[in-house]
Amino acid sequence: MVVGIFGSWDVTFFAKAEETFQSKLEKNSVYPFDEIGKDRYEIIFRSPWLGISAGILTGLTLSMVIFYASTKPDQYITFFFIAMAVMLYTTYTYKAIRKITLDMANSRYEFRINNRLIYRGHVHNIYIRLVGQNSGAGDVYYKVVLNGYHSEELPLTSSTVRKEKLEKLGKRLAARLNLNYFDWLDKSTKHVIRHRCPYETPPSPIAADSS
Repeated sequence: MVVGIFGSWDVTFFAKAEETFQSKLEKNSVYPFDEIGKDRYEIIFRSPWLGISAGILTGLTLSMVIFYASTKPDQYITFFFIAMAVMLYTTYTYKAIRKITLDMANSRYEFRINNRLIYRGHVHNIYIRLVGQNSGAGDVYYKVVLNGYHSEELPLTSSTVRKEKLEKLGKRLAARLNLNYFDWLDKSTKHVIRHRCPYETPPSPIAADSS
């Protein structure tokens, strides 16, 4: 299953983020992944930024047409062409298919773009997280994301001020996938660490004795 540009967005205007997320998890307990084998999960998606960059490109093109319909064509033409070239390149870059594969039996994950391997590493480096962002009005808006080292952040929900249910569902998904879960605060008792870095150097016995 390919998750499209808006696959993680809530397009039902009257549905709460946590209700939409719960509904998706009831249909697929490892959402947004598909189970492709025993302890193996995969998601294929396009970057959420593709829709944004395409929208900016469309708006820029329309602005250029309207602007030059009412002014001299030589004014600011360099700016418009440079801006359009940048947005064309950005849209092309984000158009590529992304793929994340979890191989929990071997404690490994892979991130690919257009089937080109970008990173392969230990599963402690990929996680489910509750992300919080302060609004100008003083409220904190929360969403659940999938993120990892040398991967790309993938929002799994839209934003909401109702944290508790979203937190519970995020923890449930992390448990089902056997991934680490992190709270929105860096220092928190709500982190759930299932995997630690296997490459850490053990403390020196000499250093331990001296302490």
